[in-house]
Amino acid sequence: MLVNFTFKNCRSFYRESALSMQAVKDAELKEINTFSADSKLMPKGENEFLKSAVIFGGNASGKSNVLKALAYMKNVLQMSASQFPIVAANEPFAFYENAQNDESSYEVEIIQNGSYYKYGFTIVKGAVKTEWLERRKERLTSVFKRTDNELEITGLSKQATRLINISSGTLFLSVGNNFHLDIAPHLNDVMLWFQNLLIVFENDANILDIYAMANGKYKEQALKILKLADIGITDIRVKKDKVANIANFNDMLNINAQIQINPTSFGQLKQEEKNLYNIDLETFFDVYDKKGKAKGKRDILLYKNAGFNSEGTVRLLCYLGWILAALDQGRVIVIDEIDAKLHFLVADYIVKLFNSIDTNPKNSQLVCTAHNVMLMDEDLRRDQIYFTSKDKYGESTLVSLSDYKNVRKTDLFSKRYLAGFYAKLPDMKNND
Repeated sequence: MLVNFTFKNCRSFYRESALSMQAVKDAELKEINTFSADSKLMPKGENEFLKSAVIFGGNASGKSNVLKALAYMKNVLQMSASQFPIVAANEPFAFYENAQNDESSYEVEIIQNGSYYKYGFTIVKGAVKTEWLERRKERLTSVFKRTDNELEITGLSKQATRLINISSGTLFLSVGNNFHLDIAPHLNDVMLWFQNLLIVFENDANILDIYAMANGKYKEQALKILKLADIGITDIRVKKDKVANIANFNDMLNINAQIQINPTSFGQLKQEEKNLYNIDLETFFDVYDKKGKAKGKRDILLYKNAGFNSEGTVRLLCYLGWILAALDQGRVIVIDEIDAKLHFLVADYIVKLFNSIDTNPKNSQLVCTAHNVMLMDEDLRRDQIYFTSKDKYGESTLVSLSDYKNVRKTDLFSKRYLAGFYAKLPDMKNND
């Protein structure tokens, strides 16, 4: 479960910004759109959480950068233990002089495995400056603290701690399990939360063979949604072919040459152990005679026969599997432009899958960005709606609708948003 995400000096955000999944005190849609956590984990009155949050904003206003900041945090945790210079890839705000020398910070508050955790780190000039982890079972305690390469670890003497040497390009959380410490279960909890965090930016974020997993459960659920959307697809089948042994130089050279000659030669490439597989998705349509009688099926490959299925259909199939898996497993999923190339009713349906007792019994959480302002008026609480805007200096801000005063439940949020009440919008009037 995500409680809060706070960050600063990252991409178009310079000042500290926060995305909160904590519900404000409001009875509106409480039974459907929120859920409660153990009162021992959070202070009284702060243990109600949102099932979804939608970020709206104009082009280049910074809404995708909120998600990219969280994605960067996940990537640093997963990759800083390797030789890849992921910490140095931090992107400070670009339009203030010397902002690259200022501190960038990233912090999440999460609930995992029955414990509340607050984990974060700061980066200065491409190096880790500070790092911390706190835990609450019934009270908040420090698990470890770090400044530069000096550590304080709960339950470990200073003398023993000095023997642990962490480079400036590595997070302690990423390598802490190598030292067999008593705090290892807490490190594992946070790492597991990030491993389970699903972040979707592009069509290829989903490996399509998810529709062949879980005994075809996600496939059957997806087909029901495709039928509701009236897309015309009556069945789908994963096509998975081995195309190379990654240890074989000639195999890999041949694959690369085929991609250069014809980029549509392959769908999604997936490595499993020493083999490389090409994954495509067969989509089946009914074929009729001139009297309207079904006479058979026609199968179309999603990637190889690119252009037959609409771009919206491709995008939907490429992340619908992970949406269904998130709901099934109680995971947090982050999706950029959830409504891109989709009909409003389809995007609204996906959001409502999360804001539901029936389809979201495990309290999975969705954080997404969107352009279609009609979504604001479709059974979202005020604390579930966020706005980004950018000032004349190129600096983005992130604000929740619940932070505004004099907002009535009966207001048509989309209308007031387009009128400029909640965020700065582009002025597209002709001033010539």
